[in-house]
Amino acid sequence: MTQFIALLLSLAIEIPIILLLTHYLQRFSSFVELLAMSSLACGATLLTHPLAWTSNQIIIHDLIFPVRIIIIEAIVIFIEGFLYSQVLDLGWRKGIYLSMIANIASFCGGIIMYKLL
Repeated sequence: MTQFIALLLSLAIEIPIILLLTHYLQRFSSFVELLAMSSLACGATLLTHPLAWTSNQIIIHDLIFPVRIIIIEAIVIFIEGFLYSQVLDLGWRKGIYLSMIANIASFCGGIIMYKLL
């Protein structure tokens, strides 16, 4: 799978999940808020995906797959969780949970897609 395909898959999975969960946590009062939340979710993924992809390529020969993924995903979840907690004023715990749910779903979707290709 190429980095571009992986990025598109991440965006396709993470943005709807973030929108649904944030709508549940704090209802959108306007279409503008919905667009702003979509932009935030997109921006968070666009920020962290290249970091995760590049990090994986750098340490691919040094660590076994499960260890690599746990380390990389933990860093991604922390960065995105921090962004969500600060921008949405959710508190750090909800921000981390939000990011964790979206990233676990995205990772699982990526594994399924990789197996199908």
